[in-house]
Amino acid sequence: MEPLKLGLIGLGGMGRGHLEREINLPEIQFTGVADVVKESVDEVSARYGIPGFYGYQQLIDAGVCEAVLIATPHPFHAPIAQYAIARGLHVLSEKPIAVTVSEADAMIVAADRAGVKLGVMFQTRTEPHVRRAHELLAEGAIGRIYRSVMVASHWYRTQTYYDSGAWRGTWSGEGGGVVMNQSPHSLDVFIWLGGKPSRVQGRVDTRLHRIEVEDTVEALIDYEDGHTGWLYTTTAEWPGENRLEFTGDRGKLVIEDHTLRLYRMDRTLHEETITGEKWGKPSGSWETVEAQPSPAGHARVVQQFARSIRLGEPLIATGEDGRNSLELANALLLSGYRRKPVSLPIDRDEYDRFLVSKRAGE
Repeated sequence: MEPLKLGLIGLGGMGRGHLEREINLPEIQFTGVADVVKESVDEVSARYGIPGFYGYQQLIDAGVCEAVLIATPHPFHAPIAQYAIARGLHVLSEKPIAVTVSEADAMIVAADRAGVKLGVMFQTRTEPHVRRAHELLAEGAIGRIYRSVMVASHWYRTQTYYDSGAWRGTWSGEGGGVVMNQSPHSLDVFIWLGGKPSRVQGRVDTRLHRIEVEDTVEALIDYEDGHTGWLYTTTAEWPGENRLEFTGDRGKLVIEDHTLRLYRMDRTLHEETITGEKWGKPSGSWETVEAQPSPAGHARVVQQFARSIRLGEPLIATGEDGRNSLELANALLLSGYRRKPVSLPIDRDEYDRFLVSKRAGE
């Protein structure tokens, strides 16, 4: 297939990481890089021999690329994407897709109308054990899910990390804390495997860091199908844990770091409960599930983005997927700071007003 002409926007740590990982992919060719920091553009352009531009408008308007990869701080994702889409370019955005779900709505509508692809960098979906977990749940390995749990406390960050950029840990620069920057991947996998929640009762806290936004979030979760859940994520805990747990009427699926374990019951929990002996216990057994090794990571998402454009194959994560995790993040913040339950879909206008008030220091 002909390589996709790809422009990279944003040359901070994330953008440079993309260049290092993906510069030799046969599916793409970086045909331009852009950043507002002239020194970064000049350095990267000289090192890799790629034309450099001092703003995303210049890169997009130059006509040197068919698609853009956006790796800027996330408040710029939506305006850059809209500018590119309006000029007929495909867009692959780093997470989160935007700061507010109303921005994500507008991006999805614009991409649909323009007939271009809109993808999101959710590379955790490409991890073999996560893909295998998705397959098992889709196959009904544990039956109907009635409880979901997410503990994502492996996102530890120091104060020095937050101090390394004036935009970090601020409402204007990030639009939130841990659920907007560190844990969108966790929220995405939580939804991809267990379904999208219908209601959250959140609690937020800034436990350790000197930042405007939260470093810890937890919530009780409800789903339309009747099952319930709980999630917890933080940048202020050590040792950290990365755990997803889904319990159903035929067993349990647990992801802990890169280990996948499955408990299979011989009969459904309902059958055991109704017909079991007085002190009987359901029978079943645990197994560690091995996942077939396969390409994973950021490069895999970029490869599939190009193949989706050239060959019509599915994206790893669509704009709608990006919106789902962002909407959950928005709901958690609105619920936690306003101290009230929030239903999904959330009220877009209410959330936009909430964010304006937080950015104003209220």
